[in-house]
Amino acid sequence: MLEQIDHRGKRFTIDDDSTRDEAGIRRCQRAAALDRQAQRERRELERAKAVAGPAGINPDVEVLNR
Repeated sequence: MLEQIDHRGKRFTIDDDSTRDEAGIRRCQRAAALDRQAQRERRELERAKAVAGPAGINPDVEVLNR
Protein backbone atom coordinates (compact mmCIF):
# COMPACT_ATOMS: atom_id res chain seq x y z
CA MET A 1 0.00 0.00 0.00
CA LEU A 2 1.35 3.41 -1.01
CA GLU A 3 0.20 6.68 0.53
CA GLN A 4 0.18 9.77 -1.67
CA ILE A 5 -0.93 13.40 -1.50
CA ASP A 6 -2.77 14.81 -4.52
CA HIS A 7 -2.46 18.33 -5.95
CA ARG A 8 -5.15 19.59 -3.51
CA GLY A 9 -3.28 18.27 -0.48
CA LYS A 10 -5.72 15.40 0.06
CA ARG A 11 -4.18 12.14 1.21
CA PHE A 12 -5.03 8.91 -0.59
CA THR A 13 -3.66 5.39 -0.68
CA ILE A 14 -2.97 3.11 -3.58
CA ASP A 15 -3.68 -0.55 -2.77
CA ASP A 16 -2.98 -2.10 -6.15
CA ASP A 17 -3.60 -1.43 -9.84
CA SER A 18 -6.96 -3.20 -9.94
CA THR A 19 -8.74 -1.08 -7.30
CA ARG A 20 -9.79 2.53 -7.49
CA ASP A 21 -11.08 4.94 -4.89
CA GLU A 22 -14.77 5.84 -4.80
CA ALA A 23 -14.14 9.38 -6.04
CA GLY A 24 -12.33 7.99 -9.07
CA ILE A 25 -15.21 5.65 -9.80
CA ARG A 26 -17.69 8.55 -9.53
CA ARG A 27 -15.55 10.66 -11.88
CA CYS A 28 -15.50 7.84 -14.44
CA GLN A 29 -19.26 7.36 -14.14
CA ARG A 30 -19.84 11.12 -14.52
CA ALA A 31 -17.55 11.25 -17.55
CA ALA A 32 -19.43 8.35 -19.14
CA ALA A 33 -22.78 10.05 -18.44
CA LEU A 34 -21.53 13.31 -19.98
CA ASP A 35 -20.28 11.42 -23.01
CA ARG A 36 -23.68 9.77 -23.50
CA GLN A 37 -25.37 13.16 -23.14
CA ALA A 38 -23.06 14.70 -25.75
CA GLN A 39 -23.82 11.84 -28.15
CA ARG A 40 -27.58 12.34 -27.64
CA GLU A 41 -27.23 16.06 -28.29
CA ARG A 42 -25.23 15.43 -31.47
CA ARG A 43 -27.92 13.04 -32.72
CA GLU A 44 -30.64 15.60 -31.93
CA LEU A 45 -28.71 18.29 -33.77
CA GLU A 46 -28.30 16.04 -36.81
CA ARG A 47 -32.04 15.26 -36.78
CA ALA A 48 -32.88 18.97 -36.51
CA LYS A 49 -30.59 19.73 -39.44
CA ALA A 50 -32.26 16.98 -41.48
CA VAL A 51 -35.74 18.30 -40.67
CA ALA A 52 -34.78 21.91 -41.42
CA GLY A 53 -33.53 20.96 -44.85
CA PRO A 54 -30.72 22.50 -46.82
CA ALA A 55 -29.86 26.07 -45.86
CA GLY A 56 -28.87 28.74 -48.32
CA ILE A 57 -25.62 30.64 -48.38
CA ASN A 58 -26.74 32.92 -45.56
CA PRO A 59 -29.49 31.11 -43.59
CA ASP A 60 -29.61 33.65 -40.74
CA VAL A 61 -30.51 36.49 -43.09
CA GLU A 62 -33.10 34.31 -44.81
CA VAL A 63 -34.83 33.60 -41.50
CA LEU A 64 -34.84 37.29 -40.57
CA ASN A 65 -36.36 38.25 -43.93
CA ARG A 66 -39.35 35.98 -43.34
